[in-house]
Amino acid sequence: MATDYERCYTSKIYLEKLSNGMDPFTGDDLPEDTVLNDVYLCRAFALAADVLDMFIKNGCKINASSKSERHPFRITEAQIENITISEEPVSITTIANRINKVLDSDVRHIQGFHIAAWLETEGFLTTEVYKDKRNRIPTKEGENIGITAHLVDFQGREFYKNLYNVNAQAFVVANIHKIAAASFKEYAEQLTIEEAVSEKPKAKPKTTKKKTKK
Repeated sequence: MATDYERCYTSKIYLEKLSNGMDPFTGDDLPEDTVLNDVYLCRAFALAADVLDMFIKNGCKINASSKSERHPFRITEAQIENITISEEPVSITTIANRINKVLDSDVRHIQGFHIAAWLETEGFLTTEVYKDKRNRIPTKEGENIGITAHLVDFQGREFYKNLYNVNAQAFVVANIHKIAAASFKEYAEQLTIEEAVSEKPKAKPKTTKKKTKK
């Protein structure tokens, strides 16, 4: 019989995979038009996984006074340099997972839908309807940076799956700060503060005039 810890841990893994657009049983990417890939559901899955993670760390006990939570998203230049970029084209889910792999364990993670939403806002993806289902596909600008759409069949359902070549992967990684700022309000505020500090003119050193003898 499974223990409380085993059940909670398994549930957390399932929810984390669902939040990243993955089939929790096979690990395959879910169709982009499935309701399980809805942005609000993905956020709910991610939140539920975080709550379960806190519950597990607390010994599978509810403690009202516990204030453990993930810190706001942050990523260093050293971490960015360690993000894997492959010659083989990959899905947006894989890119998100590679980014999260280099992050500290106690910070919020980037999800595939964060990246896709930013790419669509910037004009590299667009939403079109195919067989009564909404699909994000690359625009001409998206194709130019290396995003390609492939029509695939998943359990009898056809949909477009986007793949990102080495150039597209590098483009996403190079813009990780912008993606995070668009996805997390607190990160955008932090970047604004840092920019203001860096742009603040340095005070000129005070000079003392030497008195001249008359």
